[in-house]
Amino acid sequence: MGMAIEGVVSKGLGEGAFFMSMPHYKNEIKSKLGFDAYPGTLNIKVTEDKISEAKKSKSIRIEGYASNGKTFAGANCHFAKIKDISGAVIFPDLTGHKDVLEFIAPVHVKSALKIKDGDKIMVNLK
Repeated sequence: MGMAIEGVVSKGLGEGAFFMSMPHYKNEIKSKLGFDAYPGTLNIKVTEDKISEAKKSKSIRIEGYASNGKTFAGANCHFAKIKDISGAVIFPDLTGHKDVLEFIAPVHVKSALKIKDGDKIMVNLK
């Protein structure tokens, strides 16, 4: 299912960097998506119906885990591309976002594309 979603780059909560730095998630992403994710996510504000539509496509499961009595949730991923940067949209099982797509990639996307908060961009789900 190919799908293009237009959205606006928005500031995140800083939680993506924390989770993307955890060895478990790094290993899951490397083995299941085939790349080392930059420690952070690009947040893209979109409509909730676009998120619902995107979640319907076939996803790749990133498993959660437990450590030291704490449980860390999993996520579903969908391969995606922004301009010439290949990565994935990640939908964490637990999130405060209802209208935000989180994009992960092997590079710092804002720097690589010279984009900033407030810029419009297109995400192409594969």
